[in-house]
Formats: sequence, structure tokens, C-alpha cells
Amino acid sequence: MEEFNIWDLNRVNIKINLNFLDKINKKIIMKFQTKRAAYNYIFKSEKIPFSSFKNLLKKSHAKRFFVPLDIYLDIIEILEISKENLQQNIISYKTAGGINYIENPILPIKITPMFDMLLAHHIADGTVIDPKKGRLPYFGYRQFNKFYRIQYVKKLEEVFGKIKYKEDYFEKSTRPYCPSVLSSLFFKYYKLDNKGFLSEKARIPKVIFDKGKESILSVLVAFIIDEGNIDSTQITIHLKNKFLIKDLCNICERLNYVYKFTDDSKNENNYFKLHILREGMEKLYEDYLLLHSLYPVVDLGWKGEKINKSFKIFNRKIFKSKGNKKLIYLKLKDEDLSVNQLADMINMTRQGVRFHIHNLLKEDKIKIINNKQLNWIYGI
Repeated sequence: MEEFNIWDLNRVNIKINLNFLDKINKKIIMKFQTKRAAYNYIFKSEKIPFSSFKNLLKKSHAKRFFVPLDIYLDIIEILEISKENLQQNIISYKTAGGINYIENPILPIKITPMFDMLLAHHIADGTVIDPKKGRLPYFGYRQFNKFYRIQYVKKLEEVFGKIKYKEDYFEKSTRPYCPSVLSSLFFKYYKLDNKGFLSEKARIPKVIFDKGKESILSVLVAFIIDEGNIDSTQITIHLKNKFLIKDLCNICERLNYVYKFTDDSKNENNYFKLHILREGMEKLYEDYLLLHSLYPVVDLGWKGEKINKSFKIFNRKIFKSKGNKKLIYLKLKDEDLSVNQLADMINMTRQGVRFHIHNLLKEDKIKIINNKQLNWIYGI
């Protein structure tokens, strides 16, 4: 498994364990007798003033302030303390000048299928914010569904550690951010620039296809969460990026999911579509459950429930039988319902319900109760 250490990240400020700070101070006194002598030897007045050097060695300062990682790296190198030892004693870190920070970090950072899944979220529903004044770019993930929004952050925390955002963050925003200190690692690992995440130019990096089943499945599940439309007979993902859709078709091919590619680019919407057909849905759902058991943060939420419910439609004994029409009529005798409500109640496709609704209307057995909304209501 590939790993990245804290010193592989860009512009990092850190807080360290106070016991480890005691160790640094003791070694300074043993080696140099005074802090002034240590400062003159290590920095020679080039990086920081002596007053700042003295402060960062105080516990009161270490509790409150983040310190540039490279300052500590210079100090421990002279004191013959390993970088790995320093890394083990980092209690939090952030981007220099940033607000959000990572607490109880997972270090070194492991490149797991969750890391690849986060990349897919950044491509599917993400944006790259490129701030001014020389600051690092970072990802914003636009997601209006609160469950999926929270799951995105949980995936970040699964890989990096607890992220401390502003208070009431999710009550005020539909776009959680990936701190730039973390975002920069995605650019570095996948060798991408800002244009590599544009909706009409993005591709699934080759390195992901060279990995195992869990990684490519994680990518596909991310696109289903962000771009997938679930019907009773298939999952459809439609994008304007033909090559990205072809990448997702490639994943289906590798995972042996029955699928179909359609080109609607000549129509008004200008879309290319991946259809994961019912046979493919069944295998995908089985694989998804295994992935979920390994990584519980991989959660299809209501879309997963909808996929599972679609299987029940085809397992009903009266599927495609005349009994459906009678069932719909009896339900409408009890209460006024929409097509979607009827489909959920009797485990039937919406298309099938509409067919029977149309016939019942023609026979004057039911009527439209409310057609002012997009979701029409029917009753007796």
C-alpha cells in the first residue's frame, strides 16, 4: 500500500505533543547548553528571529499556535531525532494560513480505495477553488443531500483523521471543503492540474485502473451517488464528457457488469450515457455490500435502498400479472396517491403503474385529484 508522510505535503503547519517538545528542549540543552547557541547553529538568523525560536519551544505557545513543519524538521535534524519520530508526535496540522485543521491525524497517509473514491467525488460533483494571493487550490464538494455531504467528510476523515470545521458548518453550507493541505495531495498523487477536474475534460487516472477491484468499484459507486439515476430496471449515469463515460464503461467491463453505452450528444442535452442493466445492477449491489462491510463509510444511502427495492419488484409473484391493476384500484379506494407512492407500496415499476393508471382513467374508474404539481395525485 502506497503511503505519504507529513513532509510530502505542501505548506504544512503543525502542533506537536508536549512531551515530545520536552524531549526537544532537553536535547537542545544537552547539545548546545543554551537556546541562543542552538539558534545560532541551526538557523543563523536566516529563517526566523530568535524571539520566535524561543517561543515555539514553550509549552504555552505550542498549545495555542501552529508552527511551520520545516522549522521543526531543521531542529530535529541537528538533534538527530528522526522525521518518523516527529510524525508520530504530531497532534494536528493544517495549511499555513488556513482555518480548518486535521486533529488526531492518520500518519503516514495511506492510499486506500477511499482515497480513490474521494477523487471520483471531486470529479463528479466537485469544484477546484483557486484562491488568489498565492494560496493553494482546494476542492469544494457541492452536495445538496445532507447524508451524502456528511458521508463525504467521513471519507476524508477515514483517510486523513478528524477534520475540524467551523461550528454549524453543515447547517449553513451545501459545499464542504477539502482543506488545501489535503487537496494538494490529490493533485500530486494523480499528477493532475486544475484542468484535470473540469467536468468536460476529466478522466479516471490510469493508476486507478492498475489497482484492484475495490478501487475501481469505489470510483463507480461515487459516480452513482453523485450522478446516478436509479430506475427499477437500470442505473443511468449521463455526462457530457464522452471519454469519462467511456472510463466508467471500462470499469463495468472489468467488473463484469452488464451495461450499455448510448450517445445522445446530437440531442438538445448533449449527453453520453452509461446504463448498468438489471443483471449488472444485481452483481454491482452484491459487490457494493462487500465493499461496505470493509469500508462502512461507502454508503449508497437512499439510492442503495432504491436499488434493493427494485429487485423486490421482479421477485413479486404477481409481477406482470393482471392483479396489479386491481391492487392499484383498491389502494386508490382507500386514499389518494401519486404514481411514485403506488410504485413504492406495491413494489412495481413507475412505468407499470402509469400504464394501469392510464387504463383506469379511460374506464372512468379513477380520476385526477390534483394535477397542479409535477407529481399528479389520483383517487376515486
